[in-house]
Amino acid sequence: MDDGQDIVLGLLGLAPGANGWRGPESVGAADAAALEVKSTDALSPLDRLAALLDDLTQEMRDQFELFRKLRATAERLIDGADEAVAKAARTDAKAATDAIALIVRTLEKIDSLQRQLARDREDAALASGEGEDEEAITAELLRIIETQAEARAKARLAAWQNAVEGSAAAGIGGAIEPASTPDAGSG
Repeated sequence: MDDGQDIVLGLLGLAPGANGWRGPESVGAADAAALEVKSTDALSPLDRLAALLDDLTQEMRDQFELFRKLRATAERLIDGADEAVAKAARTDAKAATDAIALIVRTLEKIDSLQRQLARDREDAALASGEGEDEEAITAELLRIIETQAEARAKARLAAWQNAVEGSAAAGIGGAIEPASTPDAGSG
């Protein structure tokens, strides 16, 4: 078998026996492992990057703890009586402090990249319409239509009322003359 398959089987806790990996006790587990590997979906580049950033974050945390312990040990040696050991300890403490500062800056960069990935995923989800509730969108659209319809109806009613009031006012002021009566001209 190839090395990739050996590694996967090794991760399952299986060891090569006298009959190799495909011994009677490991046939079912090996087949199940191969099935799992084949049936998993391939990660997208963004998912792979996110996983890499998560792994880097964990590695940086481990390195941070190591350098913090190294610095603490060096600080204890600085107070010692031997000047040569104290000088080496100061050098170690400074190197550990510099390494910690670099790790902190690296973690800040990783954090900003993770935040940017999250923003990019949200933007992509909004652009593709994923995660949106169709009922909520429909309700919001109907609310907007109703608001616009009410505004238009009010504007038309106001325009109609102005037109009616204008024509009634014209009738009162004498712009429209009453029909003449037979006695209107005599007198």
